Amino acid sequence: MADIRTTPNSNGLLYGIIGALVVVVAGGGFYLYRMDAATTLSPPPVEAAKPPAPIPTPPAAAPRPTPPPAAPAGPSASQISQARSYIADARRFAAAGDFTNAEIALQSADTTIPGFAETAAARREIAEMRTARGQLAPLINQARRAMERGDFVTADRALDEAERLYPNAPEVIDARRDLRAAQRQANQPGTQDMRVTALLIAARAAISFGDFASADRALDEAERIDPRDPAVRQARAELVAAQRTRPPR
Repeated sequence: MADIRTTPNSNGLLYGIIGALVVVVAGGGFYLYRMDAATTLSPPPVEAAKPPAPIPTPPAAAPRPTPPPAAPAGPSASQISQARSYIADARRFAAAGDFTNAEIALQSADTTIPGFAETAAARREIAEMRTARGQLAPLINQARRAMERGDFVTADRALDEAERLYPNAPEVIDARRDLRAAQRQANQPGTQDMRVTALLIAARAAISFGDFASADRALDEAERIDPRDPAVRQARAELVAAQRTRPPR
């Protein structure tokens, strides 16, 4: 029977082999552990997300044309007719010299159509008539005084001026009618001599009072009526003599 004994050299070799096997086994286990841990802990690769498709932009709408501003509504036909009726009333009142009611009529026209051009024009015309009216009374008075003296030329001239300022004034129409009546009466037989006689009497009375200006006006009128009348010439000579002999002041 073989005697198997272990010697120190054989034991050392055995232990070396065993140690090498342990190292190999341990290293292989550690390698397998590392591989398993890496597999477990590492997340699977994520596929990169694709960017979203862009939303198509709708085509821009064409700008709508701006509508023209609405024209302001003008006055109706009935309003225009009513306003013109008030304007006609105003002119009629003004022609009669009634400027108060003329202005009331114009204000009614303003209420019917504010800013109506025809109303403004009528107001200007009536204002001019009112201004002329203030110059009318002196001319009418001048014409009537001339008619009383028989000075129809002066009366006619004064009325011509009055008619130019205010042709439709009732007092101008009346004065013109009175002038024509006085002229017809003056043309009757014997009337002219009576007028000259009255003027000579007035002239001599003025001379006696030393009112030479009034005497001169009366003789001027008598000369216009009958420049060849010797009585008128005589009265003119009396006036000149009185003026010469008048004592100095």
